[in-house]
This record gives sequence, C-alpha cells and structure tokens, in this order.
Amino acid sequence: MMLRCVLDGLLLYARLWGEPPLLLAFDGDEAFALEAVEALYYEIVAATRTERIALDHPRFRLLRYAADFRSIEDNDAALA
Repeated sequence: MMLRCVLDGLLLYARLWGEPPLLLAFDGDEAFALEAVEALYYEIVAATRTERIALDHPRFRLLRYAADFRSIEDNDAALA
C-alpha cells in the first residue's frame, strides 16, 4: 500500500505485518511502525482489497483514505 503524509505530501510504501497487525511504513531503507496517533498525519493513497479489510482493525481507525485513493489488485506488483 502507499501512504501520504498530509503535512508534507511525502509518499511512503507501507505494509501490514504480524498479529495483531502492525502497519510498517518505509522511508527509504528504514522502516517504522505507524502508531495509532501518527495515523492522523497520513492518508491511504493506494491499497489492495486484502489490505483494506485488514485496515478495518480498530488500531487504524484514525487512518483515512485520500481523495485520490485508488484500489489495486492483490497480485499487482507495481507497489512491491
């Protein structure tokens, strides 16, 4: 999936990891877990159906979809 910072427009690749799921965002080679409060500063730009279902977890309730959100196929390697 792809996230965008609402403060500076920076695009970050992100993925769900583990159980309960953590949302890991990647800034270059460095990964960080996106905490619930930090979700206020990011919006989802692109995600698969599987990722969208997982993001329904209460931990991610503050994360919003961007106005230009696009859905991608589960097997789409464009963001991989």
